[in-house]
Amino acid sequence: MKYSIIILAVLTAVGCTKLEPELYSDLTTANAYSTESDINAALTGIYADLAPFPGDGWMYYNGYLVMTTDYTTDMGFSTAAGDPTKLSNFTYDANNRYIRYNWQYMYEVISNANVLLSKIDAVTMDETKKKRIIGQAKFLRALAYRDLTDGWGPVPLITTVIPPGKTLDMDLSPVSEVDKVIMEDCKYGIENLPLSWNANEGLSRATKGAAATLLGQVYLRAHDYTNAKTYIDMVLDLKTQGIYQLNPDFKNVWSESNKFDKGFIFCILHEPALNGGEITNHFGPMDSREVPDRWQYYAVSLEFWRKYNDQDPRKKFFYYNYEGAAARDATTSHGYYYMLPAPGQTTPPNDTTKFLKNVATKKYSYEMVSNSYYDGRTIAVLRIEDVILNKAEIENQLSGPAAALPYLNQIRARAGAPQYGAAPGFPTPTTKEDMARKILDERGFELVFEYKRRPDLIRFGKYESTCNDYLIARGLAPVVKPNLNISRILWWMLS
Repeated sequence: MKYSIIILAVLTAVGCTKLEPELYSDLTTANAYSTESDINAALTGIYADLAPFPGDGWMYYNGYLVMTTDYTTDMGFSTAAGDPTKLSNFTYDANNRYIRYNWQYMYEVISNANVLLSKIDAVTMDETKKKRIIGQAKFLRALAYRDLTDGWGPVPLITTVIPPGKTLDMDLSPVSEVDKVIMEDCKYGIENLPLSWNANEGLSRATKGAAATLLGQVYLRAHDYTNAKTYIDMVLDLKTQGIYQLNPDFKNVWSESNKFDKGFIFCILHEPALNGGEITNHFGPMDSREVPDRWQYYAVSLEFWRKYNDQDPRKKFFYYNYEGAAARDATTSHGYYYMLPAPGQTTPPNDTTKFLKNVATKKYSYEMVSNSYYDGRTIAVLRIEDVILNKAEIENQLSGPAAALPYLNQIRARAGAPQYGAAPGFPTPTTKEDMARKILDERGFELVFEYKRRPDLIRFGKYESTCNDYLIARGLAPVVKPNLNISRILWWMLS
């Protein structure tokens, strides 16, 4: 199957009456980028590509990315038949819709950014504004290329506008070449983007800190710890200045009323009436009185949930051991009791109890403002907790576990979890290898379902062993081999 990359073809604006349509304008890529308003509209469109289908959003960062980052690890487990189960069982192939659509929308971000960048120089506008728009477009392109290379490894590298037909059979650029573009784009953003935006401008726009975070993480992915430290430290300096801060209560980060937490470095905002998503629908609990009529479509495996220590409050930030909302039958108003089985327990204690096969996180349904079908949840793409754990990882590699410990414990202390070296049963990690394991675990506990698990496991060299242990625990064959990752799907799609 030949897989072509989608390039933005036309923009149209049409007005009409009840009797017959009247064409007010005929805009194409040749004439649509002539004013500052055109450029601003085009930039808004690129942001929207991160969460397509406003008012009914579920693709890319609105859910689909979880399937190809967290579900293809030990973290996610699906009870839904078809493509979700294939991902959590590691039996996916090129026809999997989550792989195909993520690829499509990542390249839509890139192609639309390329169009804007190709047109903006000819538009008359304030030079500072122009540089800020270019910085945002470059950041969004860099983010999409980071996501592509996380998922597929070598990919076609496109930085100019080219006809769709010429994208067939394009050569794959190595990750190192794509990284050069990501790094250049992020450095432009660092130089030209503001530290923050006001509410009138849009709080969730790309900033200097977002560009520095992405750049530091790309260096970290390449195990270039010295350069990674430069940019991660830059973000932590912004935290010292008060640009970013940890919310004292980890749960409040996810309250729907907390639209823009100062821990968010880059996020996607939603409003139910404007660009509401189906985030709570997909991530919320099944048959729950607390959050009714949700699907538990994206749910955490019991094997991963059991890795949390019982003293870690984040272990309770899931839905389990509750009475269902729906009546069991016509003779009772009571629902089934949904219970977590003990490891190895296979038989429910009675016929009114059902065992949970996975657990829904509370991240995307905590303190809901309303029970509307389309919600106003904020999606965290980059947040300060992630950066603090990046710092722990960097310091462990450059200076050893003692230098990493304060940053690891900072996240645990905020969560209320026992700190290493300060609580019984939690000794201080004394080797780089032991500390790396603790940091990897902590990233899983803190960043569950934030699109990080698969890239983390690969970067730490633990993808194969962790995923095979997970499959064995589920009674399945350990089919994960070094070359079994989503990157090889690209070859199938292009063949």
